[in-house]
Amino acid sequence: METMITRAVSLRREGEHLASRALLFTLVENQSPYAPQAHLHIAWSYDNEGKEKEAVLHYELALAGELSGSDRFEALFGLACTHRCLGNYDDALDYFKQVIAEYPDADEIKPFYAMCLYHLGRHKEAMEIVLRLLVEKTNSPSIKKYEQTILRYASDLNRKW
Repeated sequence: METMITRAVSLRREGEHLASRALLFTLVENQSPYAPQAHLHIAWSYDNEGKEKEAVLHYELALAGELSGSDRFEALFGLACTHRCLGNYDDALDYFKQVIAEYPDADEIKPFYAMCLYHLGRHKEAMEIVLRLLVEKTNSPSIKKYEQTILRYASDLNRKW
C-alpha cells in the first residue's frame, strides 16, 4: 500500500494528476487503513491542479481519519490555505487557529495566516505578524539594525509619536 502512495505521489509530481488520483481512490474505495493518507494526497493533487473546491472534501476526510503528526499538520495547513484561496476566510481563520494551536513552532503558517487576517480586514494584526516574522527570521544586518524600532511599530502600528 505504501508503494502505491509513493507511486501516486510520483505521478502527481510529474503532473499526472488523474493517474495519481486513480491509484489513491483504490485505497479509499477499499477502505484501506491508508485511506486518510490517500485523501490527503488526493487533496494535494486537486490543489496542484488548481481545483481547490474539489480539494476541500478530501482534506476534511483525511482529517477525519488517523494521520501521522506531519500528515495532520499538512492536512490542517492545506485546508486552511485552500479555504483562504477560495475566499472562505472565516473557515480559513478557524483552521489557521487550529493548526497554530497544535503546531505553534511552524513558522511557515504565519505568512498565510497574515494574508487571511488581511482579507478579513484585520490589517493591523496581519502587519504585526509579518513584521515580527521578518525581524525574527532575517539575517540581514540592515534590517537587524532596526529590529527594536520595527518591533515597537509592530506592536502598535497606528501610534503616532
